[in-house]
Amino acid sequence: MSLLQQIPFLWQKELWDKLTSEFRVGKLAHAYLISGAQGIGKELFTYGLAKFIMCSAPEKLSACGSCTNCKYSGEGGHPDTIALTIEEGSRDIKIEQVRSMSGFLEKTSHTGRAKVAIIANAHRMNTGAANALLKTLEEPTENTYLLLSTHLPGSLPATIRSRCHKVSMQTPDQKTAIDWLSLHIPDQEDPLALARSAQNRPLYGLELSHTDGLENQQQFLNKLVQLSAGKTSIQATVALSKKIGEQIVVRYLIQISIILVKYLLTNQQSSELEPGQQELLSMFQPGKAVSISLLLSLMGYYDQAQESHRQLLSNTNPNPQLIMESLLWRWSQLSRSIPTR
Repeated sequence: MSLLQQIPFLWQKELWDKLTSEFRVGKLAHAYLISGAQGIGKELFTYGLAKFIMCSAPEKLSACGSCTNCKYSGEGGHPDTIALTIEEGSRDIKIEQVRSMSGFLEKTSHTGRAKVAIIANAHRMNTGAANALLKTLEEPTENTYLLLSTHLPGSLPATIRSRCHKVSMQTPDQKTAIDWLSLHIPDQEDPLALARSAQNRPLYGLELSHTDGLENQQQFLNKLVQLSAGKTSIQATVALSKKIGEQIVVRYLIQISIILVKYLLTNQQSSELEPGQQELLSMFQPGKAVSISLLLSLMGYYDQAQESHRQLLSNTNPNPQLIMESLLWRWSQLSRSIPTR
């Protein structure tokens, strides 16, 4: 069974029930912005919802799977559904793509039902594309639906966010993530280790199991521990970042920043951390008196890492090496500011 056929996943069911119920009673909004962490299946969810909307004979909360429209959806795409993706060789969703989508929505439905447009990673729209989408949001065509998904909703213009119904998809707990991974990974893989490394994001954990992601993450965390202890250089860490991929490494830095900030605020260490994360956490323990300065510095570092991630994804030809040098230099300075216990 494909992943799409499994929609909704267990952690998506509450949101799925809400939206499908709204559709059945004619109260589904014209546009939705679905936000949530990477690797929890937001894009698959939008494809599943589009299939439900198109189904000629939906069951209570699911598509029938056997009507002509459902078969269309499973054979490379329904003629009344369009999905925008980042084109090969590009960093952004472009204005021409959004204009084409708008023209598609204005045409008569092939099947006499609704028309659905899906925009995954909606934060990747460039300024022109976002402005073009705004017109479609302000002047919606009858019986059309826009499904946007993103893990960075704050990167979208406020004008776009305000014209969409905002819903949040929750990350599952560790047990749910482990149970799901156990059904989808090879027997020799460790679902607990994958769940921890993926911060309970099941589809990201599945991706790690198919690549060297788990090994790369642990390797980088070990290097970050060495950098924090002054046992390796910034340049050596930059070199490793280039080998793994700067975008991936920046996501690691964002993740560990969140973990550290949560710990300093609550003084409670999660039992769901992997060894490399726990080691970094132990280095940043300031004793009983939490350093406000350290906390603010970490929050500032998180903001810088998020901005670096946006720069690496942009079409402004960023310099990945300079970005990594800046991030890792600031990390080394952050490490030196840890109060003596």
